[in-house]
Amino acid sequence: MASIDECCILIPVSTLEDFPKDASDDDARSLLAAWTVLWHPRLVAASQQTPTWYRADGPPELERGSRVITVPTPSLAELPDGFEAKCRENASIQWISGADRNEMLQSLGLLESASSLQTEHRTISAEDFFALGYAMLQTQIMTRRLRYTSNLDEIHFQTKLVSAADAFVADDAEACAAALHDCFDALAQERDHYFSSDPHLVDLTLISKSTLEAFFETLKTNGGDGAADSHPASQSEASNGVLGTPCNVLIDAPMAAAIASASEENRSLLRNRLDNASLGWAGGGLGGDVSLETMTYSDTENAIANAFDETASLIGSRPPVYARYSGTTPSDMTKVIASLGVDGMISIDFENGTGYGDEAKVLRQSGGLEVHALTAKPIDASGDSAFLALGPRLGEAIDSGEIATGLLVHWPGYQSDSYRDVRRVASWSLVLGRFWNLADYFRTGEQPYHHDSSSAAASGAEMALVSQVADGQSDSLSRIVKQTQQSIAKQNEANLKAMIALASGSATNVDSHAASPAGDPAVVHAIGLKASQSRSNVCLINSTPCPLRYTVTMDGNPAKEEHIYATHGCGNQSIVTVDVPAFGFSVARNESSKLANGRSLGRRIREALRTGVKPCADEGVLQNAFFEVVIDPQSGGIKGAYSGTSRGNRFSMRLVAVAGTGKKSSVNESSMTCDQMTTMVAKGERGVIRTSGHLSDPQGAKVGAYEIDYQIERGSRMLHVSGKLDVLTKLVGNPWQHYFAARSAVASEAVSYRVIMRDKMHRTSSRRIVAPLGILMDESERHTLVASAGLAYHRRVEDRFLDTLLQVQGETQHEFSLHYGFDVPSPLLAARSVLSVPTELSVQRVESAASRGWLIHAAPNTILVADVQCVQDSQGRLLGIVRLVQTRSQPCNATVRFCRGVSQAVKLRERVAVDADALHKQLAAHAEAPGLEFTHDLVKIAVAGHEVVDVLIQFDA
Repeated sequence: MASIDECCILIPVSTLEDFPKDASDDDARSLLAAWTVLWHPRLVAASQQTPTWYRADGPPELERGSRVITVPTPSLAELPDGFEAKCRENASIQWISGADRNEMLQSLGLLESASSLQTEHRTISAEDFFALGYAMLQTQIMTRRLRYTSNLDEIHFQTKLVSAADAFVADDAEACAAALHDCFDALAQERDHYFSSDPHLVDLTLISKSTLEAFFETLKTNGGDGAADSHPASQSEASNGVLGTPCNVLIDAPMAAAIASASEENRSLLRNRLDNASLGWAGGGLGGDVSLETMTYSDTENAIANAFDETASLIGSRPPVYARYSGTTPSDMTKVIASLGVDGMISIDFENGTGYGDEAKVLRQSGGLEVHALTAKPIDASGDSAFLALGPRLGEAIDSGEIATGLLVHWPGYQSDSYRDVRRVASWSLVLGRFWNLADYFRTGEQPYHHDSSSAAASGAEMALVSQVADGQSDSLSRIVKQTQQSIAKQNEANLKAMIALASGSATNVDSHAASPAGDPAVVHAIGLKASQSRSNVCLINSTPCPLRYTVTMDGNPAKEEHIYATHGCGNQSIVTVDVPAFGFSVARNESSKLANGRSLGRRIREALRTGVKPCADEGVLQNAFFEVVIDPQSGGIKGAYSGTSRGNRFSMRLVAVAGTGKKSSVNESSMTCDQMTTMVAKGERGVIRTSGHLSDPQGAKVGAYEIDYQIERGSRMLHVSGKLDVLTKLVGNPWQHYFAARSAVASEAVSYRVIMRDKMHRTSSRRIVAPLGILMDESERHTLVASAGLAYHRRVEDRFLDTLLQVQGETQHEFSLHYGFDVPSPLLAARSVLSVPTELSVQRVESAASRGWLIHAAPNTILVADVQCVQDSQGRLLGIVRLVQTRSQPCNATVRFCRGVSQAVKLRERVAVDADALHKQLAAHAEAPGLEFTHDLVKIAVAGHEVVDVLIQFDA
């Protein structure tokens, strides 16, 4: 190649400090290509100097000398008028422009002349010079942006660069490699002058079913990342001068299943790469179709553990780092993740682009366990935009005291030239950082000291609904309703088995006892009662952690006892409202010692002569001792609710049809019209008002028809709303912008929202909320519970309004159920109680002292006894695991009492198998561990805010 006086680039800025950092991928690709292409060894050898730059609006003079001028696309608009034409007319000027490096190399005539040199340990090509040019650019930008003065010996650097280029042209591989090492070392010393710590680089390949074959091809050719310069982590500079540039892959449970069905050759290849650590990996997480925000804590724990174990089984080894491709793992599940034995976790939802934080690596703690989490914002390695300012970004992180981490994410075979440049740089020097195997990144990398500040309720879970609707899935709303109901029912069934074991002192044959509790005398016998065919004495068994107030009918007249809230006669029977304690039972006893076939004639006459029982429904009004609700005859919704010490209306509700969302609730407002209102039930124990009508859009066209039953019960603070909504128009589009909903409104604009999620209450400021059990609208002097009974998706509108979504695209279930609680003492327990009813059994008469009891009692009321499991060992000793959840964020001293004495109790640090041998080992291992006290039938334990504690107990015989 003929000699060249100068190689230069025209950049669209005045100084390197202003070098673009937010350009589009196309502009970034052209800009970085124009910079790096000038570092081709043949151009450097021809010019015998380092490439330079000029401002696009202040280009060099063209009078003399030959030049190669590269002009990236963003600079074209900055050029002086006529400058490009002058350059093209000048035979000594090579005017180079294009979209990428290959196009520019083609213009230079260097694309076809690509050659390489081979040393003992590496292949040297023009790409190594391009990487050096990129490293030089990033180092200089970082120095200037952070307001440092450059200490680079530019003469020494240029001398070594020219030597490397001359050696490359002369085919002297060893001399070329030595000179390139000197160049990279000079840049590394420049960076070390300001930052002694090295940035961390993590290369993560994402795979899907459609890219799995491409991934296996990269394993066969390049080691897993599709880059020909990939080197395993075990190679070190000391041994051969080539630094390790390991790559990693994310394999969650769905991908593990897909890999399991691949060919044996591919599976063996992957296992070998993982076993010899030439390929790092993370995974074991659930698929994106599983939303952890819609489960109870125990169900979430089981789902995470099962997916992780399934992945380990299918791949043949346990993932060293926990991760999932789609969907985040909330911060309150840290204890579960730590118990899996992983070195760390990635808490990012790659599909939806959420879950990353301000810091790259943080410490997550929960329940006495901790795990390090990678929370760096992912860098799209298939594009070039993020690589414009990679060096300054990492430098700023180091300067601020963070653990600087660049998380480079891409699909198999989809990588940009800039990504490859970074990998080439890292194989020569640590100037831009070191590539890490993920396991080593958490084991031996820089350890975090900042704690994760993310909220468990702010996880981007609302995107799951958008994805499901976009994928054409049906019943996105009702599917979660069914899941929630089944989960609570399963939990109640398990608790009933534990109650039988506790009461009887035996865990054998519990399954058969609990199989049909309504008809099996063994259930009644376990709590010391005897079944009967007569309705004279009725026993209510509550296997839930929520105290219940329930109304039953019985023959005769009930005895006056503390747990009988209210009663009145109805013909031959009595309607009795009974209080049933959590994990306990109550018996409505007949006041007569004999069996009663009905109420006496005299009693019925005396009650008829007295003032009648005030009905719970009358003329559009529902009322009991706690609150009053007025149904609007015009709309058919709730016009007002009145209760508590504050005067005035506190609550209203109506159905809305939303088409597009605006900043104000009145935008695209629908109207609700009542066609008929009827009082269906007006009794002392219950009142029901039914309304029916239609919804109209702003133009007056009917878009929906509804029928709603509003029900109130004696002694309850809950208003029950059940109805049917038929959509008369087609719902299409984003479900958060096109939906039918029940819109609740409170009086005060100074309302805060607490979501009930995974058996805990969390504050949230999100506008789109996922909470299957409901939301607490907390005002300064009162609070209103929206217990949604599985309807998980809610949207805040302005400050006072809350929409609970009832219909979106693809939903086929038209019936819905909602429950509104006014100043309920324990909102979370109340929200769970709407999904539970006590078991009702007829029993023989018992004495007053035995007419009520509990088997487990927890205090304070913020403590939820979420799960109870009992087993019996070969010696007949009864063991149990009791899970306690502090539902609030404040710590407390919890006490749990049992119907049976406690001989030993320990706090478990992690999830264990529920079998007698394993539990005895835990008792021995934790015997001296502090954390709780026990005496007689009482266990005391300090519980942190939102902590989940498992207590292992050995009960007295």
